Amino acid sequence: MICRVAESCFWLARYVERVDTLARLLAVNHAFELDVQAAQADVWKPIVVVAGEEEGFVESLGASAFGDAEVVQNYLTWGRDHPSSIHASLRWARENARTVREVISVEVWETINDTWLWLESREARRSYQRERDVFYDRLSKQCMLIHGVCYSTMLHEEPYVFMKLGRAVERVGWTARTLDVQHHSLEEGASGITDAARWLAVLRSQSAVDAFFQRGARPLTGAGVVEFLIFDRAFPRAVLHNLDRARSLLVRLVSAEPRGASRRSWNRLERLRGSVLQLDGDLVQSIGLHKILTGVIDETALLCSAIHDDYLDPSPETLLRGASALRRVAPERVLRSA
Repeated sequence: MICRVAESCFWLARYVERVDTLARLLAVNHAFELDVQAAQADVWKPIVVVAGEEEGFVESLGASAFGDAEVVQNYLTWGRDHPSSIHASLRWARENARTVREVISVEVWETINDTWLWLESREARRSYQRERDVFYDRLSKQCMLIHGVCYSTMLHEEPYVFMKLGRAVERVGWTARTLDVQHHSLEEGASGITDAARWLAVLRSQSAVDAFFQRGARPLTGAGVVEFLIFDRAFPRAVLHNLDRARSLLVRLVSAEPRGASRRSWNRLERLRGSVLQLDGDLVQSIGLHKILTGVIDETALLCSAIHDDYLDPSPETLLRGASALRRVAPERVLRSA
C-alpha cells in the first residue's frame, strides 16, 4: 500500500469524525444556552477552545465575539479560512475520498459526496437558519452513516485499518479536549443545577447519556463523567477505549512488517496507553484533571506525528531501516519455504 493512499484514508476518517463531533457540540451548546442562565461568552468560548481555534478566532473576529452565539456558530460551521470548521472538514473529507476512489467502495464515495452536496445546497442553508438543531442532527447522522457504510462495504484490509486508526486518534483528542475545558468546574468542586446541566451537556456532546446511566445508579457528577469518558473500555468515545483500538490496529500494521523493524508510533502509543492505565478516578483528582488531560492531548499529537513519520510520509532514513530489516529476514523466509 502506497503512503499517499494510507494518508488519505487516515485523514478521511479524521475529517468525518471532526464534522460529527463539531455538529454534536454545537447542537448541545445551543440547547445548553437555553437551559441555563450564563454569559454567552462562558457558553460559546469553550467550543472554540475545544476546536483549537481560539487564537485564530480572536485574530479574525476579536475576543468580544465570544459573546455572540451566532458569530461563533457561523465561524465553526461555515468558516472557509480555517481548517476546523464543519464546512472545511467535510470538504477535505470529500477531497481525500476522491483521491482514493480505487480503494473505497462506490457506496462510501456516494455517501460522502451526497453529504457534501447537501451542505452546499440552499436546503442546508435554510435548515441552518430555521431549524438549527435539525441541521446539526442531520450532519451527525450522515457522519455515522459514512462510518457504517465503510464498515459494511469496504475490504477490511490496510486502507480500512488506516481509516479506523485515524478515527481512534481523533476521538482521543476530541474527548480529552472536551473534558479539559470543564476542568475548573471539577477542581473547584462546583455543584448545583447549573453544574449538573453542564456535565449532562458534556455527556450529550459525546452521545454518552444512555451508556453513562446504563453503568449503574451513579450520580451525575463531574468526577463520574470524567471517570466514564476516560476509563470506560467499552464506550466508543472514551479515551482508553480508543487507545485500545489504536493499539490493536497498530498491531495489525506492525505484524505485517519485517521482524526487527522499529516504529516510533508503537512506542508512543504504548507510553500513552500505559500512563492512562496507571490512573484511576482518585488519582485524577489528586494530580489534577487539567494536567492529566493536557498530557493526553500533547501525547496524542506526538502519536499522530509519529504515525505520519512511520507510515504516511516516511523519511529516507526510515525507508532504509525498513529495507535493511527486510533484507535480514529474507534469507529466513527462503529457508522456511525450502
